[in-house]
Amino acid sequence: MSSSQLRNSYYIMNADGSGVTRLTNNTADDSHPSWSPDGRFIAFASNYYRDRWAPLHIYVMNADGSGVTYLADKSADGWAPSWSPDGKRIAFVSYSEMKTDGSGATPLNEDIYVMNADGSGVTRLTNNPANDRWPSWSPDGRRIAFESDRDGNWEIYVMNADGSGVTRLTNNPADDGVPSWSPAP
Repeated sequence: MSSSQLRNSYYIMNADGSGVTRLTNNTADDSHPSWSPDGRFIAFASNYYRDRWAPLHIYVMNADGSGVTYLADKSADGWAPSWSPDGKRIAFVSYSEMKTDGSGATPLNEDIYVMNADGSGVTRLTNNPANDRWPSWSPDGRRIAFESDRDGNWEIYVMNADGSGVTRLTNNPADDGVPSWSPAP
């Protein structure tokens, strides 16, 4: 495979920059890596073995790049996986529809879903005409923060891990997004 055919690949390295190791080596768009809490697995989004403009899907691989496994129902497009703190579930973004043209695929109406770490039990958590994305689990696993444009621009929201109790956290004329929780004390 020539280097011109390679696309977004994953590498790992030690904190000092040594030991650089390539984990993926394909023509797919691999994106949004997320380490499992125990450090044994990496969830990621990819159009692995698909056309360049195909929607992304959620995969998991071992920390050394072996054992790539497709997760979720074949119809579930997804990206931005986020492991629950106990490592039992993965929240992710999926699209209810896609618009495809010559410049690529554009997601429409993104919502947040959750599934078991083995890909079973896919459950939709948000369901509205706006876009909800970038899920981030609270350290105790009871809540999920996310960004949404449901009020006209991108703001940060939080909900219970079952999708109930959605609360807006920010109210800013500028866009607020990609939430992340501080570690538990």
